[in-house]
Amino acid sequence: MAIRTYERGVENEALACGTGSIAAALITSCKAKWQSPINLLTRSGESLTIYFKKDGNIFSDIYLEGDARIIYSAQLGEDAWKP
Repeated sequence: MAIRTYERGVENEALACGTGSIAAALITSCKAKWQSPINLLTRSGESLTIYFKKDGNIFSDIYLEGDARIIYSAQLGEDAWKP
């Protein structure tokens, strides 16, 4: 399943969103009766896999598997630590 997510506050489309991906997978499980694991293709082109246990409409043991990358690094100057 392909997914696109919009990030409020940034006011733009996100390349991937863990929370949105999990929500989409659980709703798809309820509406379309898909079972765990559910594979999602994000706007970045990367795949995320959502695992969960389902008992009726109760979900548990939910986790997300996917690539993790450092996309930015920075250093705080000493003056950033002063109140």
